[in-house]
Amino acid sequence: MIRATLISLLFVLCVIFVFQNQEVFLAEFILSLDLFFYKFNNKDMPNSVLIIISFFLGVLICLISIGIGTIRKSIKIGELQKKITALETNQNSEVKKIDS
Repeated sequence: MIRATLISLLFVLCVIFVFQNQEVFLAEFILSLDLFFYKFNNKDMPNSVLIIISFFLGVLICLISIGIGTIRKSIKIGELQKKITALETNQNSEVKKIDS
C-alpha cells in the first residue's frame, strides 16, 4: 500500500514537472548521425523524444548488466549444489560402510 502510494506520488510530481517545463520538452534539435550501417542527416527531434530514448537505453544497459551477473550467479549456484550433492552421497556411503 505504501509502495503504491509512493509510486503514485512520484507519477503526479513528474506530470507536474513536465507541465511546468513544457518549453524545455517541446524544444527541437537538429540531429545528424553517420554510422557504418545507419545514416540520417538533419532530422528534427523533440527534446522529449531524446529523453525517452536515453531513458530506455539506460534501462536496457542496466538489464543487460544485471542479467549477466544473475546468469553468473546461477551457474555458480548450480556448481555448488552439485558439490553439495556429491559430498552428501559420499558421506552417506561412508556411514553405510561404518554401519556394515
